[in-house]
Amino acid sequence: RSLIRFSIPQSVTCIKKDTFSQCSSLKSVSIPSSVTSIGGTAFHLCLSLKTLSIPSSVTLIEEYAFSNCSSLESISIQPSITSIKKCTFIGCSSLKSISIPSSVISIGFGAFLRCKSLANISIPPSVTFIGESAFEDCQSLNSISLPKKLDPRALGLTSRVKVTNI
Repeated sequence: RSLIRFSIPQSVTCIKKDTFSQCSSLKSVSIPSSVTSIGGTAFHLCLSLKTLSIPSSVTLIEEYAFSNCSSLESISIQPSITSIKKCTFIGCSSLKSISIPSSVISIGFGAFLRCKSLANISIPPSVTFIGESAFEDCQSLNSISLPKKLDPRALGLTSRVKVTNI
């Protein structure tokens, strides 16, 4: 798969499961505002993808959508998203930052598992559920801001991570 850049046509409303899976040379994708959902493993193993902007029209990102995108450094999640599903960003080892909007109410099991470059994260007070191992093996994680109602013990955090209750 030698696809490097791709602009999704305005007529597309859904990026289906496995659409770009294993496009290891893919560096950039332009997602139009017509897209409302991103299917499971849609960008799985897109090893060259560094950044991605998800339009506010997207209301659903399925499980494993960006799994093992090892070059992905940043991604913007829009306020239209209410849930970060199971293993959405698992193995995104270059992911340095992610902004979680206050619209998010749940973060699934292993959502950020093995995001080895993620240094700091702030969980908004709107989040009422975080799945087990959501931040396990995030080796660079120094601090996490967490709503008081959530117990950090299930998140897979190491003892060196500073937890601040908000």
